[in-house]
Amino acid sequence: MKVPFKRILLVIALLLVFALVAIACGNETNGGTQSAAGRPADDGPLVPYTETVTLSWAVQTSQVQKFFDGDTYEDNRWSRRIKDDLNIALEVGFSADISTDAFRNRINVALATGDLPDIFNWGDVTWFRQAQEAGYLYDMTTLFEEYATPGVKAYRDHHPGGFIGASVNDRLYAFPSMVDNFHQAVYLWIRDDWLADSGKSAPQTVDEMVELARIFTKDGSYGLGLNQRLTQANFGTIAGLVSAYDAPVRDQSVYYRGADGRITHGWIQPGVKEALSVLRDMYAEGLIDPEFVVKDGGMLEPDIATGRIGMMYHMNWGTWYPFNIIFESDGVITRPYPIPTAPGFDYKVGIDSNETPDYLFMINANSTHPEAFMKILNLYQSIVYESDNPDDFQYYWADEQYRLCPVFVHIASPELFTADLLPALAANDSSGLATGIVPFFDWVKGFEAGTDTNPNAYGTWGQVSEHGSMAIALQYKAEGRLIQSIMAADRPDIWFQNNSIFETMMESVFTDIIIGNRPLDAFDQFVADWLANGGQQTLDELELLYP
Repeated sequence: MKVPFKRILLVIALLLVFALVAIACGNETNGGTQSAAGRPADDGPLVPYTETVTLSWAVQTSQVQKFFDGDTYEDNRWSRRIKDDLNIALEVGFSADISTDAFRNRINVALATGDLPDIFNWGDVTWFRQAQEAGYLYDMTTLFEEYATPGVKAYRDHHPGGFIGASVNDRLYAFPSMVDNFHQAVYLWIRDDWLADSGKSAPQTVDEMVELARIFTKDGSYGLGLNQRLTQANFGTIAGLVSAYDAPVRDQSVYYRGADGRITHGWIQPGVKEALSVLRDMYAEGLIDPEFVVKDGGMLEPDIATGRIGMMYHMNWGTWYPFNIIFESDGVITRPYPIPTAPGFDYKVGIDSNETPDYLFMINANSTHPEAFMKILNLYQSIVYESDNPDDFQYYWADEQYRLCPVFVHIASPELFTADLLPALAANDSSGLATGIVPFFDWVKGFEAGTDTNPNAYGTWGQVSEHGSMAIALQYKAEGRLIQSIMAADRPDIWFQNNSIFETMMESVFTDIIIGNRPLDAFDQFVADWLANGGQQTLDELELLYP
């Protein structure tokens, strides 16, 4: 029988409609492909899967990561708990060392190829925006509303800046760290034993710092430790010295309004030249290891462990890393001090905008089970911060165990609890503290009493005791010394194009000036080149973005 041509067209049209409906039903309208396989009919924030779901994640390995009872990155207390409670099996998509450039390099390769695991964490806003524009990131706006527990949703109310930084066009593409960036300040860290042996007090001025470095330099040891990545927010940075000369800096991200009311950049200020002059003289005198030019963080560890460095500029977490190394081996305490200042200059310490989180946990747009990300996050919140069992915090958070969870709530603990901890420590009374904060109180008190010398106690003491880095940061803040970057998540295209180029150019010129391969006035040419090759355009476009 001959079928009319119109009927054939009608059948084809209906088949196309059915196909499109099927496709639509199999896709989230907010991004990514999703399958219902293994999901119970009454699915919810902490409901386990009926069939095992496997998720891959990007592991940030580290020299400070601790393992117990034969645990590994593949099999540990978090992977087992996630499997037991949620029926989610974790597998390592890729791994690389976060304490060097290895992880940065590896995740940049993943960005170039699009070969990403289900879950990954990277706080580089440039990378985040490029991945979102490439369509690699799952839009978790609806997912967050449907799956996040009340405790997790509360972070959005308490730390809105981070969520703004994790969004594009008001759509959420990452779960951010909780942000209050006062803790990003820089300090001068000095070994207690060397300072005591010198007969000196902690330096108050740059000249006193140089004199102390002179005393420390002997028998193959050097007074001031430098990292080849001079401008990075890491141990061995020059940011603390530069900040003494009215130049607020942190990595490449601090843009602020100068005295003329115009937006400028920290690393092009005249004070940077002053700091480079100091370092140049210190290097010529032999107070700085001439091999710093080839030593990144990983290569500096042996120098710290073997007692070849007396002091260095570093961030707030020095007692967690790297000064924990020599504390654990030899009992040597290294502690933070306010940056020494320079007469005739106002010191200014640069920090990032509160809309630029340090951590951005993301989901692959092609992940089959994006809701599993939120289930793991909810589980973390319920165990670490909401459990009635105080041992849960010790078991799942302490000793860097929290980093074995693919997605976690990063509150910069204990930094952001400092305002609560300091008065409680002074009063020797923890009764008014939330359950999740009490362990920090106990560690500080135990360390000061000499009854608790484990790495958690030393790390916490170095941050939130009355002698810790956070007390100094609050001092900076009270004195109006913290300069928050104007530039948040919205950044000019020219910045994205030039940022890594500027960083390389800057560190090359600065290194050459310090070791004497270029004259000090090469800094002036660097500033001119920076402005001429996209820097001025960046400043002009920032004026439009942040009027």
